[in-house]
Amino acid sequence: MTDTCREDNKIRVLSSAKGLLVGRAVAIERRLRSVWISALICLVVFVGFRAGLLLARIDALRGEDLSEITRCFLLGMRYDAMPIGYLLLPLALVVSLSRREAFASARFRRFVTAYATGVVALVITIEIIGAAFFLFFGLRLNWMAMYYLQYPREVASHIWKNYPVWLFVPVMAGLIYAGYRVMRRIIWAGRRPANGALPFAGRAFGAAILVTLCILACRGGLDHHPLRRGSAYISYNNLVNQLTLNNFFTFVNAARLRLGDNGRESSWYPFPPKAEATAVAVSMLYQDGRDVSAGDARNALWRRTSTDGIPADYNVVVILMESMSSAHVGILGNSPSYTPNFDALCHKGIYFDRLYAVGARTCRGVVGVLCGHPDIAGVTLLKRKETGKFMTLPSVFKARGYETTFIYGGDPRFDNMEEFFQTRGIDRFIGQEQIGKDKAGSWGVPDEMIFNRAHEEFSRLSRKGKKFFSFILTVSNHSPYVVPAGRTKLDPAKTEEAKINNAYRYADWALGEFFRKVEKSNYFKRTVFLLVADHGSHLDRREILDVPGYRIPALIYAGGIETPIAAPRRISTVCSQADLAPTLLSLLGGSFEHCFLGRDVLSLKSGEGFAFFHEDDRMGMVQGERALVLPPLSDAIMFKISPDGKVFERIRTRYVNPREMHDLEMQLLSYYGTARDLYLRRAYCLPADAAEAATRTTAPHR
Repeated sequence: MTDTCREDNKIRVLSSAKGLLVGRAVAIERRLRSVWISALICLVVFVGFRAGLLLARIDALRGEDLSEITRCFLLGMRYDAMPIGYLLLPLALVVSLSRREAFASARFRRFVTAYATGVVALVITIEIIGAAFFLFFGLRLNWMAMYYLQYPREVASHIWKNYPVWLFVPVMAGLIYAGYRVMRRIIWAGRRPANGALPFAGRAFGAAILVTLCILACRGGLDHHPLRRGSAYISYNNLVNQLTLNNFFTFVNAARLRLGDNGRESSWYPFPPKAEATAVAVSMLYQDGRDVSAGDARNALWRRTSTDGIPADYNVVVILMESMSSAHVGILGNSPSYTPNFDALCHKGIYFDRLYAVGARTCRGVVGVLCGHPDIAGVTLLKRKETGKFMTLPSVFKARGYETTFIYGGDPRFDNMEEFFQTRGIDRFIGQEQIGKDKAGSWGVPDEMIFNRAHEEFSRLSRKGKKFFSFILTVSNHSPYVVPAGRTKLDPAKTEEAKINNAYRYADWALGEFFRKVEKSNYFKRTVFLLVADHGSHLDRREILDVPGYRIPALIYAGGIETPIAAPRRISTVCSQADLAPTLLSLLGGSFEHCFLGRDVLSLKSGEGFAFFHEDDRMGMVQGERALVLPPLSDAIMFKISPDGKVFERIRTRYVNPREMHDLEMQLLSYYGTARDLYLRRAYCLPADAAEAATRTTAPHR
């Protein structure tokens, strides 16, 4: 009997211990259920959208190595883990440290359920937005998405016309509510265990483990460095690289750059020491027999350029043509041509057939053309506060006594253009408010109205005997490509391609009508026109950097001026938008001081030119028939590019000349590194003791 009692007691003790362990295990599982369920759902959403985007772009990925696609998903999950770790860390702390009694509270349960549902809803919303962004730009959410959010009227109008927003909002609200109900059922399923209490030490230990796991997720793994953007460059097809990334990751990186974290670029690229980079930049930009140092200790690029011409005070009009990609321009060897009027003007002026944009956005083109600067990665210089007395082409002309105007079909405050240039050389801003706001579309008034107002302004200034500098920015050749009917022959088809072609036709028609008026005007014989695109369009996102896509049309037209400077000719020297400011000033003769990151293209031999450009986190440079592309935290890639700028193919590593690649990479990094350094030190400006000399035109040196 005694043995039986002992055996029963032993069984009861074991059963009690087993019950306690089971209770503790169930309690721990219930505590963590909201965390692991949310993490799993978020991961499935990320992977699902990645797979969906891959299928949507399957034609652009045909022929890709299956191992690269597999690696895209495996490495992509490490990027996905980073936002999951950050988003769920607060929830992990709450559920791991709270006492058992809290879990019996309806309010506590609602909070946990609402937080978990909110995380999942946020992830789904960002992925939907990111998918639309990717399908349009071929990129994950980046700085472009951030600065577009600062212009809600223009962006909202564009989105409303092109996407079913009216359906998205109520559907998402309904799905979030349904998701909350489902999450509540899943998270709190089952009965609360009677012996599930955990002592504080146990809760603290569990919290430490959860926090450690979240931190590892936030870092993207166990590597010495947190997972970085450059790790995603696993393929020569950039769509694969972009799919590897995560929208949260790229957007947060953009935000950090937006907030002034300029030091990140130093860890992305192997910039040479400052003194070495400056010396290389000086050798790239100083022109023998024309440039001499002006002795500015802060800025080695501050120099005096002497020309062979007699000083002239011709009017200057710069027309920045929205999205006028070279692929639609006949004079650049494309058929059919959608720009017959521009082509005809090129035969009467100086046109550049190997000129490249400094970037892929309008703001980049504005900085490149008006500031002679390649701009800085991330947020444009137009919107940064550290520019100081940044040097601009309008400031040079204003100091020479010119009337300066900025004529834009949209709101001049867009991209901070008005605020930037009103203290840097522009006297008057004429936007859609002054031209005719009632006729404005998503981005502004049609080009014909812009040009009509410009013609009126120039005629008025000319009658008063004023010399003028004017900058015109067009808008019609921009998505959603809505143009007035009845102006020129348009394609009746409703396809996206037809809309784009029609936008080119209309923009070119408006340009032609403007110059038909100009050539009959009283200011034509005293005016030099510069026409250049702001950037290329419809870039091939499969490429790490679509070098041919950065090639844009440019023309200097001075048909009313009977001097050698107006002689029609074709310039095949490789050059960029940053070269246009010094080229224009050189055309006007005399000598001038400046620090532009460009040269007078007309005085260069055909093989001496180069063009630098960048997009997001990638940089490129073209020199002759070679192009170098440099992704962050990755090896440079050499490409061969044909003289017409169209054929573009990678040179396999074993065929690359190491010395040639090293020299080109050094020039690329030195050029951009110097531009960036001058901006950061606020040294890209007129020296205080030389401001007057910098803008004074003098007779040429003999």
